Amino acid sequence: MRKIKKIYYLFFVLVALTGCQEKTAQPQAEIYPPDRLPDNQAGEVVKKAMKYAGGWDQWATKKTFSFYKNITSYDSTGQAIKTVRQLHQYRLKPGFGARMTWELDGKKYTIINNGQQAWKYENGRELTDDQSKNEAWNSSFGSNYVVSMPYKLTDPGVILTYDGLDTLENEKVVHALKVSYEKGAGSSGGYHTWWYYFDRDTYDLAANYLNHGKGYSYTEYKTFTDVNGLRIHEKRHSHASDENKKMGILKTVYANEEMKFDTPLLADLFEPIEQ
Repeated sequence: MRKIKKIYYLFFVLVALTGCQEKTAQPQAEIYPPDRLPDNQAGEVVKKAMKYAGGWDQWATKKTFSFYKNITSYDSTGQAIKTVRQLHQYRLKPGFGARMTWELDGKKYTIINNGQQAWKYENGRELTDDQSKNEAWNSSFGSNYVVSMPYKLTDPGVILTYDGLDTLENEKVVHALKVSYEKGAGSSGGYHTWWYYFDRDTYDLAANYLNHGKGYSYTEYKTFTDVNGLRIHEKRHSHASDENKKMGILKTVYANEEMKFDTPLLADLFEPIEQ
C-alpha cells in the first residue's frame, strides 16, 4: 500500500488608463476565501473538511487564539528526552500577529511576529544570528499554519491536487490532497510540498506528510476537541519519514491545552521588545 504559508486576504488595485489620463485606483471587494478553492474534487475535499471542522464562517469570526503547546521530544529508542511548554498567542485579525514564550534550561525565550517582521529574544535580549532570525519567522508562521488547518488551504497561492484515495499505516482510508504553493506565496512559496489526508467518510483531518526540501516528516492527528464551535486538534505525533511517505520513528509529540478564542490581547504584545 502507498503510504502515506503570512498569507492573508489580498486587496487588488485596478488602474484603468484612458489615453494619457490615469483614473484613481479603486480597491476591489475583499475576496471570500472559500471562493479561491478550485471547482474540482480537490476543492470539494477542502470544503467538506472545513464544514466538518466547524465551517469557514465560524472560523472567520475569530479575532485571537491562544493556547499552551507542550512539545515532547523522543530519542531513537522511543524514550522521552525533553518537554517544553510554550504559550502561543495569535492575533488573527485585523492583521496577523504572533507571540510565543517559553523557558528552557533556566533561560526565558520569546518570539514575536508583527506580520511584517519577526524577532527572537533570550532573557529579553534580541538574538540577531541568522538561525534565530529564521526560527522566529518560520516557527511563528508555521505553528499558526498547522493549528489553522484546514482553513489555511483557502490561502492565495495554494495549489491543490487531488491524489485519490490512500490508506494510512493505521489502515484508515483517506482522501489524499497534494498541497503546494506558487512561488512568492507566503514565506515558503515554491519550496514546501505537503500532502494532507482526510478521512474518506467524515473528512476529518487524519495526517499530513511534508517534503520541506531538506527532509521529510509524517504527522498523525490523534485527538481533537471543540473550541467555541470549532474542531481543533489537541494532540499530534510527528515522525521521521522518507521520499516514499513511510512513517518512521516517533520524533515529537505536540499537545495543545487551554485553547481559547477571542481572549483580548494588547497590540503591543506583537511589537518588538525595547532593548
